[in-house]
Amino acid sequence: MSTNIDKNSALFIKTKMIEQYKTIKDSQWIKLNIKNSKFHGRIYNVTSLVDVNTILKQVEVEFRKTTHIVYAYRLIDGDSIREYATDAGEPTHSSGPPILKVLEGYKLLNVLLVVVRYFGGIKLGIGGLIKAYTEAARKAVKESRIVTKTNKKLMLIKTNYRELSEMLYKIEQMQGKVIEINHGKNVKIKALIPISFSKRFDNKELD
Repeated sequence: MSTNIDKNSALFIKTKMIEQYKTIKDSQWIKLNIKNSKFHGRIYNVTSLVDVNTILKQVEVEFRKTTHIVYAYRLIDGDSIREYATDAGEPTHSSGPPILKVLEGYKLLNVLLVVVRYFGGIKLGIGGLIKAYTEAARKAVKESRIVTKTNKKLMLIKTNYRELSEMLYKIEQMQGKVIEINHGKNVKIKALIPISFSKRFDNKELD
């Protein structure tokens, strides 16, 4: 079973500058039994498609004999929200879209929600599948820890030695995070800066 993400099918939703957002800090696998079908669900914090693919490969290894690995994600992508959901072999719109709707309902970003199903021999029908996947997704979110994070940009800030202390103080005051300081003729500071403050720096934004 392949869970490779389809980059071309993702939906991009234009939005205003996202200064703060809700995401997941800690989570665990939850279990549901519905008419002999076993559902396992978990939500993860992710910040890129690389994270998504890495986790999906881990899930494939952990649940090798599963019938379906359904998932949905919501990622901050510049000034857009990148959304994607897959039914993973279940009837169209019966599983992926319902768990994506749960993420939207909780207004969660930079998250991946996975629901694994072992078929129990009894067909649930479209309505039954929607209800089951929604219930598993909600339980996974409820049993995780939701936190609020500040959206930050990685920036290269150039300054001189005379103003270095003042610059480091400013970064600290705006709740930024210094990643690296390079000393040369001048000083280059690689730092994560909150989106709302990033325009104050006439410097280079890094990917």
